[in-house]
Amino acid sequence: MSKRRSDCSSSNEKKKVFKSSRNTRNRCLEAFEAEYGSIRKFGQDAWSELSQKVVSNVSKSVVSLASFNGNHLHFACTGIVVDSNKSVTRILTSASLVRPFDDDNKIIPTLMIQVCLPNKKIVIGSLMHYDLRYNVAVVEINPFPDFRAARFDPHMQFGSDTKVVAVGRWFNSGRFMATSGIVIDEPSGVYPEHLMMSTCKIPLVMTGGPLIDLAGNFVGMNFNSEDKESSPLLPRNKIYDCLVNSGTLRSEIKHGGDKPKLTLKSTFAIEKPSMPFILNVGDGSGGESENKNQKLSMSSTSDSKEIVDEEPWPEAVFCPLPDDEFTELVRNDLRSHGYPMPIKFEGGMRLINTFEEEFAEDTWSKLSKKVASNISRSVVSLASFKGEERFFACTGIFIDFDESTSRVLTSASLVRTSDDENKTADSLKIQVYLPNKQLAVGTLLHCNFSYNIAVVSIANFRCLRAAEFHNAVQIKPQMEVVAIGRGFESGKLMATSGIVVDKESKLDCGELMITTCKITKAAIGGPLVDFDGNFVGMNFYGREETPYLPKK
Repeated sequence: MSKRRSDCSSSNEKKKVFKSSRNTRNRCLEAFEAEYGSIRKFGQDAWSELSQKVVSNVSKSVVSLASFNGNHLHFACTGIVVDSNKSVTRILTSASLVRPFDDDNKIIPTLMIQVCLPNKKIVIGSLMHYDLRYNVAVVEINPFPDFRAARFDPHMQFGSDTKVVAVGRWFNSGRFMATSGIVIDEPSGVYPEHLMMSTCKIPLVMTGGPLIDLAGNFVGMNFNSEDKESSPLLPRNKIYDCLVNSGTLRSEIKHGGDKPKLTLKSTFAIEKPSMPFILNVGDGSGGESENKNQKLSMSSTSDSKEIVDEEPWPEAVFCPLPDDEFTELVRNDLRSHGYPMPIKFEGGMRLINTFEEEFAEDTWSKLSKKVASNISRSVVSLASFKGEERFFACTGIFIDFDESTSRVLTSASLVRTSDDENKTADSLKIQVYLPNKQLAVGTLLHCNFSYNIAVVSIANFRCLRAAEFHNAVQIKPQMEVVAIGRGFESGKLMATSGIVVDKESKLDCGELMITTCKITKAAIGGPLVDFDGNFVGMNFYGREETPYLPKK
């Protein structure tokens, strides 16, 4: 990596791990952290120099991140929570997370970003903003209640000889580490002039992590260096210049002696409206709101308490899309996933109801090991494509098999055209993400638009477990059930629990029943089971309720 990028290990040195690592994310991470995460090479753990209160606070502000090209690890580093509220969490880290090794002037927009939270839960992140000059990036994830956003005054100065601690978190193990040193006044022509230096010796996986003083004040963001005696850092006043002045952050000075806090805004925002707007994938009009045209509708949310800031904001001012490289990257990413591009951006906009969204409450741990194992072997995710553009994505479950072919039950929305709900779209290709993490080609065998079901066959694959339709389970009101989904891009299995409700569905189908399970669109077509793993029905999506088609 070039010196200009501030993560100052050589490109050739880092490529060794990626070329030799196997085609699984965990092994790539293990190899990366084994070579570039050994704290023994960089000094002793420095937690003893901090008070318990400071350690507790900083532990709630630091996460680990990893980016992947398919199953191949691209980069792993540390990040700092800079904004956390009821609607979103945003993380500051190094742009090396998304930069190619052979070109410092570009990013790789197709990388999948994963974030390991302090509780070791792994979630999907999305790139919100980047600045290649300062080598910073901002990643956005769903809200997490236990985060503590970093607070810092951009005008506070730290002189040379200030005692500091560099903090990092390992992705695979979740290990939380720190090394100590001092800020030094040794400008060098090797590094850009906007960087400072400290004597903290950090491994590569601590790149993007915070540098704090002994009182826990945020000093800056660390970068790795080939220099074994010092490490460069981006001071917090430069982070302020980069993110606030670009419109990505706004400065919020709270009264009562509290320290200033940086709050993130959209990259293209000018002002935030008094009633936030959301980019909604699908119209969400009751029941299974997964229209195949996947139009982005701009609708104000009725539950304003969830995402409105405390201070009033002026009326919305919309900013046309800038004609630049980042807009083109966003446009290409949305198009490849089958999402249309909005005509304009407005501060606070974000995609909702996507086919990658995870469950708000994942209750997978409530299932017994036997039930979880059986479900994991029978549930798949599917996606249909028109050329290179994704048409739809959902979940499915194996229903039977023979020696050479397995069959999957799923939603007919996988193949239904948006122009006529009783017709199959032409020239679709179907891919199936199997339990063994392999992708297979699927073929449409059967489709019933009245019940919104489809059967897809997979040649040359014999599933290990299939749903049993003839179990003796009787569906009754208040019965506890679990809705299952699997993400197509991540392959992650998700589960959320609820009860059967004795009421009719709002959809025009008398066969449908209702549960209180709160699923996302990723779980459309997925199974509804009881806590013994018995198949109860197939789930559809609704904003206010979750309809399902009973097994009968």
